Amino acid sequence: MRLLLDDGVPVTASDVNSDVRRLRLISGGQEPEADFAVLDITGPGDVADLIRDRGITHIVHLAGLQLPFCAADPPRGALVNVVGTVNMFEAVRAAGGRIGLAYASSAAVYGTGAGSPGSLVGDASPLHPDSHYGVYKAANEGTARIYSISDGIGSVGLRPFIVYGPGRDQGLTSDPTTAMLAAAAGVPFKIKFGGSLLLTYAADCARAFIAAARAASGSGDAICLNVPGQRVGIAALVQMIEAAVPDSHGLISFETTPLGLPSLITGPALEAVTGALPCTSLREGIRTTIDTFKRALASGVLSPPAPAPGNA
Repeated sequence: MRLLLDDGVPVTASDVNSDVRRLRLISGGQEPEADFAVLDITGPGDVADLIRDRGITHIVHLAGLQLPFCAADPPRGALVNVVGTVNMFEAVRAAGGRIGLAYASSAAVYGTGAGSPGSLVGDASPLHPDSHYGVYKAANEGTARIYSISDGIGSVGLRPFIVYGPGRDQGLTSDPTTAMLAAAAGVPFKIKFGGSLLLTYAADCARAFIAAARAASGSGDAICLNVPGQRVGIAALVQMIEAAVPDSHGLISFETTPLGLPSLITGPALEAVTGALPCTSLREGIRTTIDTFKRALASGVLSPPAPAPGNA
């Protein structure tokens, strides 16, 4: 949303509630200029009405419940993630199928077995989800394929691995970002996993979704692609955070058990579909994230992370 608004593109945003604190965070504390509509993705008529009434031409569909929430309430997770995505495709079909649609899949479609040391995944690797969340995301990829076959609706599903940056504040893989916030605030934090990670800066991932929605317009094909990132070991990541905030030395710790998500991918075909995309270095992404957090903490837009079990 922030990138589109900065580019002068009119944006209609929707969420299940009117909380825009994440957009406010990356807008320097200012109120967003987007047209905002409260929308429950599980209501099919509501989705179609919003798309029709606002004259929507492109959609970035990110609505969903993340892994811990799906595990805690699988029926609700399926309703939001799977039925909600079907409702989105139905709304595009009702609009004549001419809308460019990009949607969020996930590296969770590969399953944690793909995260074993030395494992490598590519865009066409077999899907072996081993969580409710991963199964729901795999189902959405199948839904996209069927709407392409039956209705000629084009879409691009993107599989991010671990996205980090301002606004990444919930879900299992938000810990690296929370560690950056803790360092900025000068408080202890323990990352709940170890191993190697494939990290993508939030703004780079956002650009990929924008470009994917534009590429999907009128294509008729259903494509699923990995989002590239930068591989780093958790210990090296902590060192980079400490280098950005020297006073945080010793505050950030981590568990040694690997997260299990893949961290090695073959050269993704994403840029063949979207064109060239930005690739922010890990050091620059960490520095920019921490600078944003410091400003937000000083202005009261953000609070330090609450102590969690196991944190010093």
